[in-house]
Amino acid sequence: MLKKESAAATTSETVAATAFIFTIEVMEGVAIAFVFGLIWGSFLNVVIVRFDDWLSILKDRSHCPKCKAKLPWYDLVPLFSFVALRGKCRQCQKPISWQYPIVELSTAALVVAGYYLIFLLNDLALLNAVVAMIAYLAALGALIVIFFHDLYEMLVPELLSYIALGAAIIFSLAFFADWRTTLYGGLAAVVPIALLVYPTKGVWMGEGDVKIAAAIGFLVGWPAAIVFLIAAFVIGGFFGAVLMLSGQAKLKTAVPFAPFLIIGGLIALFWGTHLITWYMGILGYA
Repeated sequence: MLKKESAAATTSETVAATAFIFTIEVMEGVAIAFVFGLIWGSFLNVVIVRFDDWLSILKDRSHCPKCKAKLPWYDLVPLFSFVALRGKCRQCQKPISWQYPIVELSTAALVVAGYYLIFLLNDLALLNAVVAMIAYLAALGALIVIFFHDLYEMLVPELLSYIALGAAIIFSLAFFADWRTTLYGGLAAVVPIALLVYPTKGVWMGEGDVKIAAAIGFLVGWPAAIVFLIAAFVIGGFFGAVLMLSGQAKLKTAVPFAPFLIIGGLIALFWGTHLITWYMGILGYA
């Protein structure tokens, strides 16, 4: 009897120790992903600001856009420098754009979410997980820059669209490991958008939106692509209604749609299958 109790206690301690080690490893992975996300977001900020002058990214040091003062390294620590400086340039005391901490923090959160989705929620082969994570980072980076570029200039850069498209296909094939899920997701997303763009010659939406829809459709796969489209149009429609009711826009006012496609895509990527399961349960098909 004592031997059985001793064995049970040993087993319990082993399980507890294993769970503790696993928790530590998870926390370490999340921390690394968060820090990397901050750094990645900081770089994306540079791309957003200097997109029309790519060479300056390589040649010129970071500087204040207001007073042009060169920034020391301790003023370039992602997120923390903004907090330490209280959102103002050390030299001229002019306010620093909130774009910087928003992009850095959002990118860090999305990198952590991607790490959790790829490495923790799904039992992928190591090679598939690594390839999926790299492709996810590339697609995420391109989509974040597109988000702000379209928001500021009402234009989707073609180069970034192709980067997002290629990275999304690679991610999908590595993550889902089923070409049909990838193909059907892409088709389900791109066909409705294309039907809104080409017959109307871009009156409602631009050609860049077609490439973004295709990229996101491949990224989220089937059937989450359905959630992507619904979320993008619901959020976009709500935002447009708010603008019109507040008098800031009219029915024919052009509104950048890529940001809504990207937000809808992120919702579909992380919660798409859960939302479909929930909805089918309401209908009694669960």
